[in-house]
Amino acid sequence: MKLNAILIVKNEADIVEESLLFAMKFCHKIYVYDNSSTDGTWQIVQSMADRFKEIVIYGQAGQASNGHIANRIYNQYSRHYGELDWWYIPGADELLCETPVPLLEEAAEQGKTCVSAWQARFYFTDRDYQYFDSEDVSKPVSQRRKFYAINWKEERFFINKPGELWSEDAGERMPPWANKPFKKAPVCRHYPERTPLQINARRALKAIGKSCFVQDMTSVKKNLREASKLDTYQNDNHFVFRQSLMLRYHVKKARQWIANRIRRVNQQLSLITKKHVLGM
Repeated sequence: MKLNAILIVKNEADIVEESLLFAMKFCHKIYVYDNSSTDGTWQIVQSMADRFKEIVIYGQAGQASNGHIANRIYNQYSRHYGELDWWYIPGADELLCETPVPLLEEAAEQGKTCVSAWQARFYFTDRDYQYFDSEDVSKPVSQRRKFYAINWKEERFFINKPGELWSEDAGERMPPWANKPFKKAPVCRHYPERTPLQINARRALKAIGKSCFVQDMTSVKKNLREASKLDTYQNDNHFVFRQSLMLRYHVKKARQWIANRIRRVNQQLSLITKKHVLGM
């Protein structure tokens, strides 16, 4: 079995090398697309692609929008792999704790077509803020952020279908045949909050749609999580699942399911109404 990854990156210079090195431990190929990075991410990816045969550069965007690039990458390369192979779509700030290959093989044996990953989200906390000025920035991000909560699960893997194309008009994270989920899920370490500089840039990107690197420690201090209310990672691949967070996750997923069902019903009713009007 071969596992290939599709990695879309944008301004992840502080973690992209670590992310790629982790993924290389279990991925056959990692197809990378840079979505207009301006912080050196593209140069890091190019350098690593020169050194490691597992990394394949798909391209770089000339503008902010990446469209449905994962669909295009899959359609170009899926024919080179078999029906027992899998695809992995991680975030550039995610590190899987261990190889997912045995889990994917088990899923395939049971006829499952997609596998999710639990998100152990690591936060830049009040304690990180307190000691940030004396922090050893030469250490990888994963060694500097210790406080986390497992509060979400997302689809990350789907089985290869060499005879089928993934519609480039589809906006879903997974292709349509990835509709038989496997119950078991690996844990993924997610680092969306790494430094004050990166947090400000992330907030600016969400707020105005473009990068704005302004280091403002005062603004970062607002809404920081309290380290005492999170779990502490001991670098031992052991994670705590809090019942309250699991309940909150399942409630949110149920609401999403209901909202999607209502949206689909409304779409069907709209089509029926249009056909009725045209038939009159």
